Amino acid sequence: MSVFSLDQFNYIEHLQLDNLLNAQKLISPHPEEMLFVIIHQTYELWFKQLLHDGRRVIDHLEADELPQATWLLQRAGRILQVADTQLTVLEMLSCADFQEFRPHLKQSSGLQSRQFREFEILGGLCETAGEKYANWAEQLWPGITANVGQTLHGAFHGAIQRSNLSLSEIYLNRWQHFQLFTLCEACLEIDRWLVTWRQNHIKMVMRMIGGSAQGTGGTFVEKYLEPTTRYRFFPEL
Repeated sequence: MSVFSLDQFNYIEHLQLDNLLNAQKLISPHPEEMLFVIIHQTYELWFKQLLHDGRRVIDHLEADELPQATWLLQRAGRILQVADTQLTVLEMLSCADFQEFRPHLKQSSGLQSRQFREFEILGGLCETAGEKYANWAEQLWPGITANVGQTLHGAFHGAIQRSNLSLSEIYLNRWQHFQLFTLCEACLEIDRWLVTWRQNHIKMVMRMIGGSAQGTGGTFVEKYLEPTTRYRFFPEL
């Protein structure tokens, strides 16, 4: 007899597995589409966690709670590292198999991930990448930049300014200002893994469809993807 009682709150209910495991709605008969869908759904779950933790980081920074902010930033870096590693699983989808179900995707594209744009904006790309990025994001998702409020970039610089120390002073005297130093390093890791993920994503796309081919969202590697590798949340570091 099972020790679990289904009328009690349990693992299946807590994780909403009935909904989660039935959320893979395939649009082609190709068996490899399942991997494609699950990988991208997993990314969306990680983006949700990044947004959740990113807002907490901002709250901690504004309260000058540096250890808590640093811990969450370090975790975000780990999540981005996992996101990058996930590409190696997607690479086990052969380009031949992908091309067989790609026409069914029509104009479906990662460009349509609202959560990832929200994470970029929460990170501060409207500030660090300039007006061109903000206008482009608005074209994709009208109103997405309207109620941004504080960003990771802005909250980080607010914390640095309140310390009355320059970034150079923090790094030169890192053991005296260890909390600020580890905060800076955690921010650097966010940018590092975002850039690494973008670069490896480009390599994967080029392997799948070629460097000159047009993506399902109507974009080209050289025109859209490659410039994103220059984006930074914390370019001053």
